[in-house]
Amino acid sequence: MLRPPISDVLYFALLHGDLAALDAIGKERPEDMIHLRTILCTNEPGAVDINLGLGPGLAENEQIISFFEGPRAYFMSAGASLQAYLTGGKSNVLFDYSLSFDSNFAEKMRAVVSGENIQEIERKRVIEILMLKAYNPRVQFDLMPFLIENVRLSRDNPQNIRPLNTLIAFRMLDYLNWERFRESPGTFVFSKPAETLRSELLEDAKAFMQKLYSNGFIAQQEAKSIFNQALLLRFATLWHRDSKPDYKLIMRELFIYSVKKLGAIPLTELQLIWRGMTSSPVAPFFGPVTGKSRDMLKAIRGMAWDMVLLRLLEQAATATQNGSFFIPYFVTNDGRWRELLQLSPVKMMVIDDREHRVQVARQNEKEFRAIFIECLEGELRSCMTPEMIEKRRLAAKNLQPDALRALIAQEEALWATP
Repeated sequence: MLRPPISDVLYFALLHGDLAALDAIGKERPEDMIHLRTILCTNEPGAVDINLGLGPGLAENEQIISFFEGPRAYFMSAGASLQAYLTGGKSNVLFDYSLSFDSNFAEKMRAVVSGENIQEIERKRVIEILMLKAYNPRVQFDLMPFLIENVRLSRDNPQNIRPLNTLIAFRMLDYLNWERFRESPGTFVFSKPAETLRSELLEDAKAFMQKLYSNGFIAQQEAKSIFNQALLLRFATLWHRDSKPDYKLIMRELFIYSVKKLGAIPLTELQLIWRGMTSSPVAPFFGPVTGKSRDMLKAIRGMAWDMVLLRLLEQAATATQNGSFFIPYFVTNDGRWRELLQLSPVKMMVIDDREHRVQVARQNEKEFRAIFIECLEGELRSCMTPEMIEKRRLAAKNLQPDALRALIAQEEALWATP
């Protein structure tokens, strides 16, 4: 019989405050614990402020959204524990701040770096973000979410060079005199003339974009978007089936659909749907679905990509360099994105660096887990053996786009105008 993954065991012990289970982990599986890192958000004053290093004005900046609930957190790892043991309880935690961007903000960043004229208020917003990096070298700009979302557009239309130009602009920042920029915000002094630098970066950037066109990871994200689209379409059908939606019945049928049709249970996405539809009023992010928007099918395609980007932030939070912890932020002027991230912020994350597993607890996680267990009663109970759960984990990593598109066609047909 398979032993439960150590990340799952620790996750549930922490989620339920099970001290006996925590003690048993230490006694029975200490060698497995070496590979785990844990982030646990809290209000306790003795914990670490996760905004530390990004300046006191971060909380007031609406365009920067934290992946973690905060405001402080405990960071646990083998390295931190050893350091605390050797120093009598004190340890230093290394942070790397990862800032990702939506398409619109990345385009504004490109325009400012390239010296183009844009509205002054937009320029100030970009400068404000750049100043975060100017003051803290551990701030990293992650362009991959933007590229993943946009590479398909330039792949289908070679005349669309916006992703290429944005990539070049971000790479130019590697050659920026940050000290000069810090002293004079908005002054771009590169190691060589901007046009020369841009020309030198062009060929390598083109080659990188060509690799992305056939990149397996990007294909996987595109498949996840199709997966999310099918799930959201099914949610729309269930929501509008009855005059008064039954939340638990909808969630139960979404679980059945996930197991029987999609082949995997997307807990993060299902939890967002649960939180969204049970909010009063319904969370605005799901408005195009629950309000039966005229452009609902198109809106669902955009919502599906937003959920993919949320997963990419989750992935960024699992990264590490020499035992460091990554704190992801998303930069956007889009209120819809703020609503999505604030709908259910992450309170806890358990990361297994050896097995490349992660367990995430969001706001009201125990409440959702209770709904989850309730939904499993009956026909789904037999589908929850460790072997079948592992099978679905593997299926989630190897989604079949054609089969998913067929499901989408079935769901969209239900909304076809007679």
